[in-house]
Amino acid sequence: MVDVLILTHNEELNLPHTLASVAGLARRIFVVDSSSTDNTVALARKAGAEVVNHPWEGYAGQKNWALDNLPLEAPWTLILDADESLTPELAEEIRHIVTAPPEQVKEAAFYLNRVLIFMGSEIRHCGYFPSWNIRLFKRGAARYEQRQVHEHMIVQGTLGHLRGLMRHEDRRGLEHYIAKHNRYSTLEARELYRQKEPWPGLKRFATDRVARRRFIKYRLATKVATPWMLRFFYMYILRGGFLDRQAGLSFCLFISSYEMFIRMKYQDLVWQRGAGHSGTGGLAIPEGGLHLTRRAAMELPRPPDFVAKPFRPRPLVVGGKPKVKPMMRQSSPWTLSEKLQRMAWGAVQGTVFRFSPHNAYGWRSFLLKMFGAKLGKKARLRRTALIEIPWNLTIGDHSVVGDYAILYCLGPVKIGKFVTISQYAHLCAGTHETHTRRMELLRPPITIGDDVWVAADAFVGPGVTIGDRTILGARASAFHDLPPGMIAVGNPARAVRKRDFAAIEG
Repeated sequence: MVDVLILTHNEELNLPHTLASVAGLARRIFVVDSSSTDNTVALARKAGAEVVNHPWEGYAGQKNWALDNLPLEAPWTLILDADESLTPELAEEIRHIVTAPPEQVKEAAFYLNRVLIFMGSEIRHCGYFPSWNIRLFKRGAARYEQRQVHEHMIVQGTLGHLRGLMRHEDRRGLEHYIAKHNRYSTLEARELYRQKEPWPGLKRFATDRVARRRFIKYRLATKVATPWMLRFFYMYILRGGFLDRQAGLSFCLFISSYEMFIRMKYQDLVWQRGAGHSGTGGLAIPEGGLHLTRRAAMELPRPPDFVAKPFRPRPLVVGGKPKVKPMMRQSSPWTLSEKLQRMAWGAVQGTVFRFSPHNAYGWRSFLLKMFGAKLGKKARLRRTALIEIPWNLTIGDHSVVGDYAILYCLGPVKIGKFVTISQYAHLCAGTHETHTRRMELLRPPITIGDDVWVAADAFVGPGVTIGDRTILGARASAFHDLPPGMIAVGNPARAVRKRDFAAIEG
């Protein structure tokens, strides 16, 4: 049979699912808890698990302590995280293996394939699936390498793979998931700073995925200016993250942010020579442990040559006297999430959107919808069209956007049905407050009615509404609303005559 080992710290929402998935399979279930303050221990004991409290030693250290000190007497050992559970298919595979005589099973350990559940959806792409992890092994045949994060198991013997899936779903919510990865980013930054991964040799680099990944991460990635942008492009484009739809986009953006946090904390360690907050734990909360208070964090040692100087803006001086007061520093009108989404869309638009086949209208519509655009049926956009902030864009049925047209959707841009936006036309839903020195960003919406034609190189300004059936002539500029059923030309555009459908079609 098999003994199951589970590490816990405040896992009352996750643990019941994990325990239920191994019910009837495990000989004994050992829960190694790190001073949980919720109902984790009570739930574990109620389910028949044996609970052992042990102070947190780190991910690898905690597991190795359990392997060395618990009475794991079954021929096989299965290690699960408290937010993981076995599918019935995988549980049946494991049952078939552990009920056979151990000497008849040639493998010493098995990889289990894990699927991540993020925001309620399975992540089947993004480079996160398949995700193979060694979790089932013969007693005494495996041990974890000593690392602070992303530890791997070292196995003595042959490895195999199982077909069934292991579900990885943290039910404590996104807030906890973000906090956990903030802690992980601190640990990874430490590893980057302290570990000087040696060259594994050409053979291992070519055949050993772990060795290859670590050498790239610890020796090469630190020399890249913006690794988070490369990570997003790799996950979302090269590894098909867009196929996971909205959850895939959110996950790729999240992991890209995680990479950015690692780089920032690594640079902080380099700047402070390993003595900064990132080097000593800072405000990151260790699993199962205590965190530093803000006061204690502020009292961490600084390098002797570090002197904090207050920032004082210098006034503009002409002829020895201040001429004007310095302009206030303008904060960004965009949130971090919006910045990351705009960066992600820029990478997609500049690659798979811009260089898609001429008639691949469905593909381009799909990409826009992935970023939140609302497109009607048979809406067609040329590959050279430039769209800023697609989640502010709505296009009705059978409408067309021509080559090099600019849809600058800082504010909402709504385009009706059967509309033609010709080549080089510009719809600008953004401006600035001109009566203040800060020139705050304004985002007045643009509304284009049905059966409208915005001709070549025409301009539609912020806050403008163009009525149904109206034509804005070539190189005309609309700064005010245009009534329905008119033909407008000039700069500024003015209506010159009615557009009479009946006279043509009647």
